[in-house]
This record gives sequence, C-alpha cells and structure tokens, in this order.
Amino acid sequence: MIRLICEFRCENPVALLAELEALRTQFQPQEAEAFRSLAEGEDDALGLSMLFESESDISALLEHIREFPALQQAFNTGALELYKQELFKLDGDKWVPSRGYEPRIMWPARGGIRIVILGTYEENPEMRQLTAQEIAETRREPGCLSYAWYENLEEPNHLVLLELWSDAVQYDAHWYGRTETVEYRGDSGRVPTKSKRGRAAREFYRHQEFDLQYGRLLPKNPFDYSQTVVWPSS
Repeated sequence: MIRLICEFRCENPVALLAELEALRTQFQPQEAEAFRSLAEGEDDALGLSMLFESESDISALLEHIREFPALQQAFNTGALELYKQELFKLDGDKWVPSRGYEPRIMWPARGGIRIVILGTYEENPEMRQLTAQEIAETRREPGCLSYAWYENLEEPNHLVLLELWSDAVQYDAHWYGRTETVEYRGDSGRVPTKSKRGRAAREFYRHQEFDLQYGRLLPKNPFDYSQTVVWPSS
C-alpha cells in the first residue's frame, strides 16, 4: 500500500470533492478523502489522505492528472508526501511497527518525523473546540513543524491528524511530555467509534516530500534525485 497526503489551501472545495468522487470510481483507491482543518481561523486549510494498492495505481492517476484540475492544483500548491504504508501500534510507552520488529536492531531515525492518524469519533459538541485548543498548544512545542486535526468534508467526525516534527529527539520530548501531563490536559473530546468509511490507522514515517512535475512525482529536494540507482519505495 502507498500512502499519499497533501496539505494545501482552498477556499471552495466543491470541484475537488466532485473530482474525488470520479477518481474513486475510475481508479478505485483504498481511500481518497478530503478534510478541513479544525484549527481556529483555518477554514481554507485542507488535507488530502489517499491510499493506493500499488505504485502502478498512483502512476495511472498521474497519467490522467490533467483531467482532475482541482486535484492537480492541490498537488502543485500544497505539501505533497508519498510513503510505503507502515502501520504502528502502542506497546507500553513506545510506538512499534504492527508487522513486528527485531528489538536487537535499531534502524536510524533520519530527518523529520511524519505522523498520520486516521479515525472516527463519537459526536461531541465540545470536540471541535477542545481539538482547536490542542492544536494551538501543540504548535507551541519545540520542534513542531506542523500539527493539525482535520475533519472529513463528507463524513462528519471522521478525522485525520497530520503532524510533523523536526527530528526524533523533539518528537520523543513531545510524546513523553504528553504522557506525563494527561491529567493537566484533561479530556480531548475524542472518543473513538467504528469508522463508516476507511479504516482507523496510526502511521509513522521518515518525512519525504515530492513535487508534481510534468505528470511525475519527484523528490522535493533535487539533491535526492538518483539516476544511477532506482531506489524502491520507502
């Protein structure tokens, strides 16, 4: 599975929603959802979360990307990221790969830490205000490059959290700070419930951003281009 996320600005997403509906029919991705930020004053801040079976499925979409101008505009103007999906679960006080791992080997945590959390939550009139407060407080933390809960534009209470931390050290400080201040922070207002569309997920990645150029997705940093070695997805 390949996870695609994109954070961008859009005041009127009507055309985008119509394109996503057509895209679901034509390319049948596992997920193709648009969300609006719950942060105060960010009504035009949107997020896309898409999940494809394979790189070939994404390539098929890219081949026809000009048929989806609103989506193309989001890709061109937003922060676009692509990852080989990696699900995680909480084991004690650590996040570990759901597929298992070897504790005697520590793979390097390079660069920024991208986190994607998808879930559906019970209706709560206080949830959005509490979540907006959480967003504002978290953005003040050292090393927080971006942090936003977004609500699905078509399915109320279906949320995605997109957070980006400068490095593993800063994320460690954030995570342990959260676990030590549960009582102080109080109720989040979010009580998980069964998802109507898509699946709940917790995903962690080494941050990597892409640019859409001439129907291709290329690394944002041109120094990451490689001609001699064609690297696999990560």
